[in-house]
Parts: sequence; C-alpha cells; structure tokens
Amino acid sequence: MQPQIKPNNGIYFSLHYNEQKIDEGKAERIGAENFLKDHDQLTEEEILDRFRQRSSFNERLHDYGVHFSLNFGKEEKLDNKRLVEVANRYMTGMGFEDQPYVVYRHLDAGHTHVHIVATTVRADGRLKKLEPKDYHASHRLCRELEREFSLEKNLKATAEDQLRFAVDHAQKITYGEQGLTHAISDVLNTVVDHYNYTSLDEFNAILKQYNVTANPGLEDSRLRKLGGLLYHALDENGNRIGKPIKASAFLLKPTIKKLEKKFAENLRNREAPRERLHTAIEWAVAGETPDWARFKENLEREGIDVVTAKRADGEERVFFVDHVGKYAFGGESLGAGYDLAALRKRLAPEQQLEEQQSQEHQINLHL
Repeated sequence: MQPQIKPNNGIYFSLHYNEQKIDEGKAERIGAENFLKDHDQLTEEEILDRFRQRSSFNERLHDYGVHFSLNFGKEEKLDNKRLVEVANRYMTGMGFEDQPYVVYRHLDAGHTHVHIVATTVRADGRLKKLEPKDYHASHRLCRELEREFSLEKNLKATAEDQLRFAVDHAQKITYGEQGLTHAISDVLNTVVDHYNYTSLDEFNAILKQYNVTANPGLEDSRLRKLGGLLYHALDENGNRIGKPIKASAFLLKPTIKKLEKKFAENLRNREAPRERLHTAIEWAVAGETPDWARFKENLEREGIDVVTAKRADGEERVFFVDHVGKYAFGGESLGAGYDLAALRKRLAPEQQLEEQQSQEHQINLHL
C-alpha cells in the first residue's frame, strides 16, 4: 500500500476534484466521518459547509485541508466496506479520527485506490500541521496496515501507478515523447482546479513549470474577440512548439470564460499565502546579498518557483508559484519591493542580474 499526502489551503478544489470524478463515473463516495449524515446522504455543498464550519473557528485558516491517497496492489480485490475500514484505521493512525473527512474510491486506474479529503482545522481552531516526520509515519503506518489487513506489500508497480493517477500526476512535457493532447490534459487537470491564480499571467506562470502556455490571441484577433484560448507546448527555451490545441478539446473545457470565473473566485482568502511568500522572499534575500540564481535556489527549497515573463509590450515581470500552498502571485501584487525592478535592486548588481536573466526562459503573456 502506497500513501500520498498533499496539504493545501484550498480544500474546495480537493473536494470538487473528487465529486467531479463521481459525476464522470470515475469514482464513488464510500465513507464520511464526523458528519451528521451518512456518506450517501450528503451533498457536495453539505460537505463543503461542514469543512468551512471548521474553518470558521479560525478566520486565518479558511479552507485549509489535506488530500490523502492510498494506492493498493494490482492483485488486491477489496470491497468498499474493507476499503473504508482501512481508510479509517489510516486516518486514526495519522491523528485525524476527530477531523471531518470523506473517503472516495476511484475507478480510473488499473489498481484499487482511495482518496481522502479532510480539514486540518481542529475543533479548537488550531491548525493540525503535517510535519516531515508525519510523512515517514505514514509509510510506517501503511506497513502496519498491510500486516493487519493481510494486504500486498508496497510494490514498485504500485508506486509507478501512483505517479500516473495521483492528483498531481502531471509531468513536465517534453515535446515528441508523449501524446500532446493527453500530456497537456494531464497538466490542466493538475492546475486548473487545484491551484489559485487570479489572472491569465499567473495561470501561465504555473503552466510554464510544465512547458505549457495558454494563448488568448492578439488584441484584435478573432480568437480574442470570441473568448477562445489555445494551449501550446513549450520547448526548453520557452518557445511554442507543435500545433496549438483548443480549450474545447479538453475535458475541463478551460476556456477564457471559465478561467475568468476562477480568477474572480480565487481573489478571496489570499492573505495567508501572501504572507507566506513575504516571509519566504525576505528569508531568501537575508544575510549576504544573493545573486538571482541563489535567490531562486533559496525559494525552491521552500517549494516556490520564481518565473520571469515578458509581455507583448516587452515589459518584464516576475511571478512566484508556491507549490506547497498551490498559489501563484505576480510580484507587484505582493506589494512594494517585490516587483522585478525592486528585486533587482535588492539582489546582486544590475549587470550581474542581467547576465543571470539572459539565461532564463521567457514566456509571452500576449496581453
């Protein structure tokens, strides 16, 4: 049995991901703990209300949660009752027995696997943090459950399947190595409903990490007027490569109209992740003044990517993609001192920075 843990501060996205799988016939809800109704009597709205009721105990922790997955061996044939027993034992072992959580069985893989969505806000309003030691404890717990329930031991094949079917399963695209539509679809499934972004710029900053970009067309183009969106693969230099694919070709239909709704929804509750970035950036520039490369390395250790981008008018901008909290921010949206020009002044001398940046990949935002 192979576990995976994904903390987040957007529990709605984890919940909606699993509920959408049910609508597509690719999953079923098989358990729910610490709710007033049985799992099969709950609606998605009632589940979200319960999670947010916990979040209301601490306004700073709105929508904080965690997304677990448990992947079983290919030969395991477990019914739903047994899966719920294993899931409940796992959640108890992880110290989540008193937290509201929902269990889903996914049907879209060659092996049995369950996803568990839980709030990390305790009844007293404190955050139940997951430390590095908890990840090690999770693997030890799975070994115990394998013995307790006579399950297959963790196999390499299970880990490989996990990489393929986990929520964050997308891989960075290398053009020509995989079917392009399927590869970009994997990226969109990973990003669209699981990251928080408030503009096409921020959305593209996330996609760039997977060698993908979304192009709305030139200002007066038919594509722009119709609200269309084309998705392109990028080469290692950030240049578009291959044929573009229309948003309508993907299951999620991530058109500009749909994304604009998400931009508006995502404007809420960004204060805590903004503060995390402030702290991380200040730490990254502390002490001996780093150059641009060292600055990026410092943030990467915190799970934050620094992305530079060039607009159609030639203006350069910087974005921060937080893969832990799953947020993207433009530097200027973080306040004075965090845009590209201000960071240049705070880091190494201008000439050295320009040499560093000339080696960086650029993406066109077409705004």
